[in-house]
Amino acid sequence: MVQGCQNSSATEGNGDALESLGDSGSPASDGEGSLAGEGIAPPPDTLPDEDPVPVESVGPEGDSNLLVDGERYPLKSALGDIWGETGEHYNVNFTLSNGKYRLDSREVDGTLHDVLVPVATSALLYASMYSPGEQFSLLTYSYSPFGDGGGVLAGNAFFSDAYVGVDEDLSGDVEDDEKRAVVGGTIDFTGTLPDIELRFSITLDDGQLVEGHYTGLFDFTRH
Repeated sequence: MVQGCQNSSATEGNGDALESLGDSGSPASDGEGSLAGEGIAPPPDTLPDEDPVPVESVGPEGDSNLLVDGERYPLKSALGDIWGETGEHYNVNFTLSNGKYRLDSREVDGTLHDVLVPVATSALLYASMYSPGEQFSLLTYSYSPFGDGGGVLAGNAFFSDAYVGVDEDLSGDVEDDEKRAVVGGTIDFTGTLPDIELRFSITLDDGQLVEGHYTGLFDFTRH
């Protein structure tokens, strides 16, 4: 299910969680709810055989952007894919992009899940983020090469499995060979309600520094 919330996507304070993001008076549940953004429509029960129509995202406020290779790309959407508790952390995978999202089927730990993947975008940032404890908090997240490494990272907010993608061949999509791995840096939630901002300063595996920020609508899916 997809939920959307303008800036006030979390309860106030660094120790408060994003668990209430997009709440509409009832808790989120798998496979129910409506698609956030303009032209609200329920997600399909099953994936069609042909490519589904991409989902339009509501644009952000301000000048959200990503700076890489000396080029500045606008960011128009933020999607948080909530996987919940894993070991001693709470996992939300974030994607920032300037395109649309398409419903797709992906295998995770041997189980098929319906997920939204970015399409028709010129740039994107993806990161698996892990908040210490039983909920997701507005903190500074530092890169870790250990993934969800359990006890070694207990009590620390970190992100892993991150990459930046740019549509270098102007095909209209960021393809796998156009994604570069992140090997360092921080992703930081700053501000207080209702002015929450996500800022990042990260290093790619080729030594390139990538910086930027996003403020606006945050959409969330829950598994």
